[in-house]
Amino acid sequence: MNEIRKANHAILAAVLAQEPPPRHFWALRRLRVEFGKAIEDGPDCPEYNFMSFAPVSPDNPYDIIGTIAGPKDTPYEEGTFQIRIGITEHYPKLPPECTFMTRIWHPNINSQGKICLNILQDEWSMALSVRTILLSISSLLSDPGLGVVEVGFKCVLMPEAGEMWMVDRGTFEEMARDWTGKYAVPVED
Repeated sequence: MNEIRKANHAILAAVLAQEPPPRHFWALRRLRVEFGKAIEDGPDCPEYNFMSFAPVSPDNPYDIIGTIAGPKDTPYEEGTFQIRIGITEHYPKLPPECTFMTRIWHPNINSQGKICLNILQDEWSMALSVRTILLSISSLLSDPGLGVVEVGFKCVLMPEAGEMWMVDRGTFEEMARDWTGKYAVPVED
């Protein structure tokens, strides 16, 4: 994760080195503020040592790859997961489109990577950011049953995983651990 954070830090610095956008590009202006905050914190910031994000290319700051380490004491803890974050021209008024690039066994994430998370739908706020989205996704991994129990099956995008979580938590965790080992990049120290 440390190498990923350092590489992402360099990409963020390259984006910020470019000429500032004209006033009417609100999404890009907002992203520059978020990237600046990430640069200010540095790649070794202990508060965010489990996640990182950067544009795929310095030439396109709207296409971002977020990386999170699986939360400790969960079936995902041995893996590193990538999320594509697509920023639209309406950001931050509307949430970005977020998709897991890494396959994962989770009730709220389907096989195409679509994520059911309240802040990405009806509870979006302009106060939220790319960083808070990644924090929320990490929390979703910490408690896979959150959407199953609190929202019912409304937010379950992978019904087999949701039902398994409700009926046999041990089997669910074993399956999630297997998928993490199979599809996620191992966590590096």
